[in-house]
Amino acid sequence: MSARITLIGNLNAEFLEEFTQWLASNHSVSGESRYLTSAAADVAVVELVLTSDVADLKPLQKQLLERSDATGVDHILQTHSVDIRRGGVAVFDMDSTLIKAEVMDELAVEAGIGEQISQVTASAMRGEIDFVESFVQRLALLEGLSSEVMDGVYERIVHMDGIANLMKVLNHFGWHTAILSGGFTYFADRVKAAYDMSEVHANVLEIVDDKLTGKHLGPIVDGERKKYLLSEIAAQQGTDWSQTIACGDGANDLLMLNHAALGVALHAKPLVRQQAPCPMNNMGLDGILYLLGMTADEINAALR
Repeated sequence: MSARITLIGNLNAEFLEEFTQWLASNHSVSGESRYLTSAAADVAVVELVLTSDVADLKPLQKQLLERSDATGVDHILQTHSVDIRRGGVAVFDMDSTLIKAEVMDELAVEAGIGEQISQVTASAMRGEIDFVESFVQRLALLEGLSSEVMDGVYERIVHMDGIANLMKVLNHFGWHTAILSGGFTYFADRVKAAYDMSEVHANVLEIVDDKLTGKHLGPIVDGERKKYLLSEIAAQQGTDWSQTIACGDGANDLLMLNHAALGVALHAKPLVRQQAPCPMNNMGLDGILYLLGMTADEINAALR
């Protein structure tokens, strides 16, 4: 496909005219635009397919992010084509991506050390400290916590906006969907079951006598492993790289976001927004369907 820019947010004709003029004067680029959402939509989505080549994509991507920050409207540049109707492999981080929580922090609340651990979690997700090191340190602080609290923790977790519609449409078109999480299998398995996802790769809590030991079993799912798992799953499914999607929000997701054909940084930390291909703030997970070029009518048809 030609490169395209997807605009998501509070849009009107004046905004679009100013943007197309900016593209032409600053990058000598023109395009053909169409609304993907209906006129009544709370958040508008416009797809602008570029009809001329961009001499240098990096400056354009940087300036589009600056415009996103300045206007509050997502300006998302895509240079690769992913065809939702062909099926493929889509992988997702869980914490703060599929759910609106960090499960380690929620367990820490139960242990009475919520603030202590949440600060370390936030620093790791911003890429300020090593994920594996912080994971081991935080988990050790949960030693002795009763495993009986985990049901209650899951029940209070809110799932991300748009998750049900996204997974229904991906399943409709035969996509293989996986959770690649630095969180825990106990929670990821339940999210997988709730939305009929295909598989889970997450960290396994060691539990002895109904108490957390502060240790894990098996390899830690960090950024390197997420990237490896994306490649491994795609190979197992016989999926070409051009039909891969990754979505996450933290620094430990960057490798897989930059490795996939469509890498979506959802409500991401500043470092991730700067380094990921497709940062999106103004929609939930169902915004990915618009990045795949679907219209609201096509989405609704697939949901029926």
